Amino acid sequence: MNELSNTLKRRQQKRHEATKLVQEGLSSLQLSSDSNPHDSYLLDEGDQRVVLAPNSYLNPDFKRTIDVLLIWINSNLKQDSIIVRSLEDDVYDGYILSKLIQVYQPNIRLLENDLPLSEQAKKQTLRKVLDYLDICLNQSIKWTFEQIYNRDLIAILHLLLAMRQHFEKISDLYLPKSLILKVICVEKRNEILQTRFIDETFIDSIHKPKYGDLIDTLFDLAPEKVPQLEMNLVKFCNSNLNRYQIHIKQILVEDFQNGLYLLYLLSHLENYCPIFNKFHRKQPIDREQSHVNLQLVFQLVKQGKIIYSCVCIRIDLFDILAGIDIEDYCQINDILDGDQRTLYRLLFQIYLKYNSDSTNLLQSIRTHIDSPFL
Repeated sequence: MNELSNTLKRRQQKRHEATKLVQEGLSSLQLSSDSNPHDSYLLDEGDQRVVLAPNSYLNPDFKRTIDVLLIWINSNLKQDSIIVRSLEDDVYDGYILSKLIQVYQPNIRLLENDLPLSEQAKKQTLRKVLDYLDICLNQSIKWTFEQIYNRDLIAILHLLLAMRQHFEKISDLYLPKSLILKVICVEKRNEILQTRFIDETFIDSIHKPKYGDLIDTLFDLAPEKVPQLEMNLVKFCNSNLNRYQIHIKQILVEDFQNGLYLLYLLSHLENYCPIFNKFHRKQPIDREQSHVNLQLVFQLVKQGKIIYSCVCIRIDLFDILAGIDIEDYCQINDILDGDQRTLYRLLFQIYLKYNSDSTNLLQSIRTHIDSPFL
């Protein structure tokens, strides 16, 4: 209880500091340069500070994001008996970040000692972690070493969201679709505090992957229902692949990874004869050939093209796989990398389009799925 009370006090203090910063910043815009009422908040000339606006802490999407990140970290570090209660106070020294990386990359060891205790050890650990993440995440960096070590919540949020997106890939089911918060930027120029209000984007609804929520829900919250879904998908695939003397016993990524089974499946469903010289009819020998096949699969699903004996024509999109923007659900590289959920997601979308009892299956697998985030 004492730790929780201290955490709440720290958050209240941060909100009070932000409120104070706003008041001082706004007043500075109206005061002459020879007045000096800002002794309570000192910035050197040219210095800048950015904090969350006080009302951002009340944003339900902000609260949800914090809760999701805490649950994500604690569930991954439970085996190490680690409990994180405050992102600002528990993440800044790099220890939690390094343990989190180790969960996903067991061969990566960023900690020299089990727990950095001195300030120098903490800074060394954090630098090593951030250097690794800068390369690993391969995206625009919205944080600095100084910001993380100084417990800057804005920078810490950007960092953790980037890590979650990179390592989890398809588990954004629980996060809000978008998160844009008001932040206050105060800069000291000519001995005057100048304040700007900025909309800071943490989660972009436009660029956020729109993965199949139901598949993630099944795997994460109702794994006992996955065999039922697999049984239906196996039956569906076999009923359409028998004419090609293809029979599967379960949904294995390696069976569909080269794209051939998927091309045969679409060929039968749409009753057309594919041009075999457009893809590798025999077993692809490398990733590049498999990618060509899968690219054609995605093209058929997304653009509604039917291939006849020697021509490729465009037909009405409402006649074939209408409404499936497949790249919102799947990525070719994910299938090539052996991601099981992506394959389930692709087959399930095709199943929903072409199977008459898809509504019954949907109702069945949704039953008794309980999640506070749905």
